[in-house]
Amino acid sequence: MRYQPVIGLEIHCELLTDSKVFCTCQNEFGGSENTRVCPRCSGMPGTLPLLNQGAVKLAAKAGFATDCTVHNYSSFDRKNYFYPDLPKAYQITQFESPICTDGYITVCSGKKIRINRIHIEEDAGKLVHDDYEGISMADYNRCGVPLIEIVTEPDFRTVDEVQDFVEQIALRLKYADVCDARMEQGSLRVDVNISIMPEGSTEFGTRAEIKNLNSLKAIGRAIEYEIQRQSEILDNGGTVVQETRRFNDNHGDTKALRSKEEAHDYRYFPEPDIPPVQFTDEEMEEIKKSMPEMPQKRFARYTEEYGLPNDDAKLIISSRAFSDFYESAVKINPDYRQIANMMLGELNRNLNDTQSTIEDAKFSPAELAKVVKMSSDGVISKNAAKDILTIMFNNGGEPESIAKEHGFIMDNDASGLEEIVDKIISENADSVESYKSGNQKIFGFLMGQVIKAAGKGANPQLAKGLLINKLK
Repeated sequence: MRYQPVIGLEIHCELLTDSKVFCTCQNEFGGSENTRVCPRCSGMPGTLPLLNQGAVKLAAKAGFATDCTVHNYSSFDRKNYFYPDLPKAYQITQFESPICTDGYITVCSGKKIRINRIHIEEDAGKLVHDDYEGISMADYNRCGVPLIEIVTEPDFRTVDEVQDFVEQIALRLKYADVCDARMEQGSLRVDVNISIMPEGSTEFGTRAEIKNLNSLKAIGRAIEYEIQRQSEILDNGGTVVQETRRFNDNHGDTKALRSKEEAHDYRYFPEPDIPPVQFTDEEMEEIKKSMPEMPQKRFARYTEEYGLPNDDAKLIISSRAFSDFYESAVKINPDYRQIANMMLGELNRNLNDTQSTIEDAKFSPAELAKVVKMSSDGVISKNAAKDILTIMFNNGGEPESIAKEHGFIMDNDASGLEEIVDKIISENADSVESYKSGNQKIFGFLMGQVIKAAGKGANPQLAKGLLINKLK
C-alpha cells in the first residue's frame, strides 16, 4: 500500500542573551562541565527565578520574523516531569498563554506551513554517557539557557518541505539576532512528529516523535527511515505505537526511548513565582522597529526589482552581513548585476581562500561600488577590476590610487596598441596561418599575447577590434 506522511515540527532555539533566562549565569557554549551553575539554575530549595527581559524581547522578535501574532500579554507555567538533567523536576515554560501564535512560512512547494505557537522556556542540562564505565554523568551548564520552542501544525508532506522550513527558520532568526542557529552546537534542535496514512485518506495515523535532530541531513534521513519503518509495520498488519524515538546518525535508524507523553501527563499549572509579561503598545512598536528586513523580502526585491537570477539572490541573502554589504554598495552605485557578480565571484573567492567572512574585509561597500563603476565606465578593464578588489581585500586602499599605481588605467591610444598587435602577428606566423585556415580557437591565444604584451592597462575591446582587422 502507498502511504502519505504527515509531519509536524517542534524547533528549540537558544536565545542570544548574555545570561540565562532566570539567573545571572553566563549563557555561552562549551567550557568545563558544571562551571556555569548557580543555586537558581540548579534548582536549589528556596531560590526564586528572576526573568531575563532580554529573552522575552528576543522571543517577540522571533514572532515578528515568522509572521506570528505577538501578544502583549503572556504568562509562564510549570511543566512537571522527572529526568536526571532537570534538577528542579519541573521546567518553566509557557503553556496556557504563549507569547506568539498563528504564524506561517511559505516553503519551496508554495505551501504555507502554519506555526501554531512560539513559547519561551528554559533548557535542561545534558547527560554525558560513558559506555566504557557504564555510567551517565550530568552537566548542568545548559540548565536555564533561554529557549524558544516553535511548534508547527502537521502541514508537511515531504522531506524537502521540512528541510526548507528549517533552513528558513534558521536564516530568519540569524537575521533578527535571535539565535545563531548553529545546529552542530545544539543551539537549534529539531523534534520531528511523523505519522503515515494511506494515500487519499484524511485520518491521520499514530505519530512517533524523533528527538533532537541537529542537521538538515539527519532530519531527512530520520524522516525517510521512519516512513519505511511505519509502512512495514502497517503492511504486516501491526499497529504503530505512539512513542518518543532517538535517531542514530551512525546507523541511520531510530530507536524507542519512551512512550510519548500527552499534555495531561505533565500536570501543567501556573508558575507562581513569575508574574505575567505585559508589553505596552509602545514597547511592541519599538521591538518591531528594531527588526531588519527579512531575507524573503530581500529575495523578492533582488529578483523582481533588481533583476538578479534566483540563485544569485539566494546566495546573497544567505548571510545578513553579506546582504547588508551588497545593500550599501548598490545604494551608492545601482549597478545591481555587476556588483552582485563581483561579490559572488572575486570577493567570495578571496573570502573562501582566506577562510574569512565579509566582516573581515579591509574595504568598504563604497569602495567596491567605485571599482565596479570604474570598470563599467571603461576606466579599467574587468580583469583589472578583479585585481584591484584582491589588492583591496589583502591590503586595503583606495581604488583609483591602486589603479594608477599598478598601471590599470586603460590606455585608449590606438597607435601604440596597433604596434603591439603587428608585433604579435609577426611573431606568431604559424598561429595566424592556422586561424586563417579556420581554427577560430587560436584567436584567444593571439588575443592573450596582445594583452600580455600591452599590460593590464590595455583596452581589451580596442585590442580585439585591431586584432580582428589585422587578421583579415
